[in-house]
Formats: sequence, structure tokens, C-alpha cells
Amino acid sequence: SPDQLIMIVIAGKISIIEDNVEMNHMYERAFRFNGYEVNPFYDGESAQTDLFALKDIPAAILLDAKLPDIGGLDLLRTIRKDPHFKDVPIVILTNSFYKEDAKQFISAGAALYLIKIEHQVKDIIEKVEELIHRSKGQASETEKEV
Repeated sequence: SPDQLIMIVIAGKISIIEDNVEMNHMYERAFRFNGYEVNPFYDGESAQTDLFALKDIPAAILLDAKLPDIGGLDLLRTIRKDPHFKDVPIVILTNSFYKEDAKQFISAGAALYLIKIEHQVKDIIEKVEELIHRSKGQASETEKEV
């Protein structure tokens, strides 16, 4: 039908760093369906290299806590050191129930720490969209102060 012919990307760009191919594809499809352009990464090293090479900073980053090469916490700290990513919400996706892990990620600059099996994809999208709207508000307030 004509309604399905064109999908306009209006929501922004999301980077998904998830080594589980099926999970990555599931998040990618869901975000694309909701109007986002998606940059999928399957390991920390390629994400790190490509994120810093991107000309368009993503509106948000979904980061798996456990990656095969670079630990999610180390990657989060590296991303947070770059001033270009200061206002980008980073959502940690994990299977870990350890409260200490959550504390470490939040103190390192994660906006949210979500346990994968406790959240449906639509809930994750809603939470990410809420964070994007809040971060855009903070960025515009910062620009006004300058």
C-alpha cells in the first residue's frame, strides 16, 4: 500500500553496540520502525573506532554491558571522555542483576541501566525517546547560557 512505500527518518540516529546478532537486529528493526536511523555495532572496538569517526553524533547509544573485546564499562568511560558525547544518553543493556554493576555504570555516566529480560523492546524505545527529549532540552539550555 502507498502508506508503506516511504519511511522518513525524523527521530534521529541511534548507535546500538550489542554483540548478540539476533538482539542487535531486533533493536535495529524496532528503532528503524520508530523512525530512527541506526548504526549497529557488534563489538566494542569497531564501535569505538566508528563512533569517534562519525560526523553525526547519535541521539542516543545502546550499549551492551558485556562485549567480547572491550568491556562495556571501559567503552562507556572512553565515550564519556569525549566532549562531543557529553549530552548523548547512553543506555546500558545487560543480563546482570548485580546492583554493584549498575552503580558502576551509572557513576561512569550511563543514563540508564536496564536488565534485558525485564524490559520489552517497546519499553526500551520509550525510555530512550524520553532520554533524548530530556538531553535536547539540556543541550538547548546550555547553548542559551553561552
